[in-house]
Amino acid sequence: MENNFSAENSLRLISETIERSRRTITKNAGKPLILWGTLVTVTSLVIWLLWSKTGSPAWNFLWFAMSAIGIICGRVMDRGKEKAAVTELTRTLGKIWGWFGIFATSFFALVWIAWGIRSAAGIEGTLSVDLSMVILMMMGLCGTISGAVLKNKTLVIFSLVATLLSALFLMVMPGGSPLRILTFAILGIFALIIPGFILQNNK
Repeated sequence: MENNFSAENSLRLISETIERSRRTITKNAGKPLILWGTLVTVTSLVIWLLWSKTGSPAWNFLWFAMSAIGIICGRVMDRGKEKAAVTELTRTLGKIWGWFGIFATSFFALVWIAWGIRSAAGIEGTLSVDLSMVILMMMGLCGTISGAVLKNKTLVIFSLVATLLSALFLMVMPGGSPLRILTFAILGIFALIIPGFILQNNK
């Protein structure tokens, strides 16, 4: 009987720890969403402006600078903040966004490698890979899954709506146009900044 009670008690404690961790993550999610949403939006606007002025898509490398700035700002913001317990939930969220970063960076690198190989080999024609659409869909999927894991309808709904709006905008814009980079401004505003403010005000 004692063993049954201990097992039930352990399950209850595990469940409470996971739920407490979920609430802590959700409570602390507002500022990081606003931070990354602002960085994504501003970076996309800067790249669009520079790309439009110079005609060079190489300005897309500014995304790497944005990532470094975001990581530094995030660590500064995390100082003194209540930490969520390390549970399967926090590990899962970390893996979701960690693998998104790996896939997005790898795919970006592959496009430039392929472009370099084609140029060196004298292969004519445009490289037909819609990098923006691939990264957009991956980001939207990760945002939606994160919202579902956290059981937060705000994140799920806004991630879905933002992904659909961004994808539609991308399909309407002509291929190779610098305007296509503004897709990420839409995503930053609707998938990150707005839900961030909603979570921040729901504390």
